[in-house]
Amino acid sequence: MTTETISIPQQVTSVMHELERGMKLNKCQKCGCMKDALQNAEQAFNGSEELEVRALLPMIEEHKTKMQPIAYDCIGCKKCWGADATIQLLNQFEDVQPDSCGSGLAPTAADAPVVRLQNVADESWPPYPGDYVAGNPSGSVAVCTLSSRDLAAAIVEVGQPNVTVAGRCDTENIGVEKVVLNILANPNIRWLILCGTEAQGHRTGDAFLQLKEKGVDAKMRVLESASWRPILKNLTLFDVARFREQVEVVNLIGTTNTDAILKRVQECAAKELPPLATFEGDRPMLNFEQIRARAPKGLKLDRAGFFIVLPQREKGVILCEHYENNGRLAHVIEGKQAALIASTVVERGLLTLLDHAVYLGRELAKAELAIKMGIEYEQDSALGNLPPGAADKAAEASDNQEALMN
Repeated sequence: MTTETISIPQQVTSVMHELERGMKLNKCQKCGCMKDALQNAEQAFNGSEELEVRALLPMIEEHKTKMQPIAYDCIGCKKCWGADATIQLLNQFEDVQPDSCGSGLAPTAADAPVVRLQNVADESWPPYPGDYVAGNPSGSVAVCTLSSRDLAAAIVEVGQPNVTVAGRCDTENIGVEKVVLNILANPNIRWLILCGTEAQGHRTGDAFLQLKEKGVDAKMRVLESASWRPILKNLTLFDVARFREQVEVVNLIGTTNTDAILKRVQECAAKELPPLATFEGDRPMLNFEQIRARAPKGLKLDRAGFFIVLPQREKGVILCEHYENNGRLAHVIEGKQAALIASTVVERGLLTLLDHAVYLGRELAKAELAIKMGIEYEQDSALGNLPPGAADKAAEASDNQEALMN
């Protein structure tokens, strides 16, 4: 069933067009943007009083069945079919909630843990990781290149001393949050220049402009923003107020010429705004638990059995053998993509432990890469040529497994 075989009401034609085009792309079938768009469409169509609109629900359901396990929440595509579909839905249906998790009053500064403001000249700044290139921490201008990938490095490489940091920002929520927090961590930054290519649908640049101009509502949604989900769950009202006070936002969206951007950097820096007065005492930071990775305390066997991964380089496929714990071969899953094999294993209930699922996913990904790169694969070992003695150990393991099965 497609938009070509069913009558589409005019008010949702653009919505269905965005969904139909997006669902033809493999990347959209495993993206959180498309998943949310389909859920929003289902909600909107189901609540419509028009029979022609509700008649589209089977098409939405068909699209949902084609979705793969979500591999990323958003990858910041220049054209985001899911985001654009949701924007069209928002224009047509008042009850669509682009992010149901964005409800509830925003946390206050007192709700967040506090840490001392670090010296911005040390290596700890910027405190939050992202796709950026650090410049002079004493500079007064930060540059956001939006979805342009190589522009940030080109700007910093010039060595302009007033550029504090330059980097990408693809998303209007988590991306904006990290930019804001890194700016707040350096009171020297008084200017934020927005440049580069704006990602359609997500409209991150618009989120920044409206954040500066209008602020947020009680649910931490940027007011009057044309972007898809400008809900800043990891900021506080205090953070937003501080950001709006600290920086002036310069709109060069669409500009990718390095010379033009650096000229504006110099113009901003020439105004010599002094560093904003630092916080008295402590300041709020992101409320999260930082965990150091460690080895597992012990191995626990999965009651559902174990797996042997066998990449078949000649055929370009991966065989994933599933054995019961008594050694009986129960299933053989064959496929070319690690993600599809993994999702099949999960759907069939062939494992029950999270650590086992992580382990199998890692091994399947290694096997897929080994086939593509033409390199050796051995389960539980690093990719590449087998180390000395590994072949003998592999043969011994195979003999032991055969003995177990017999």
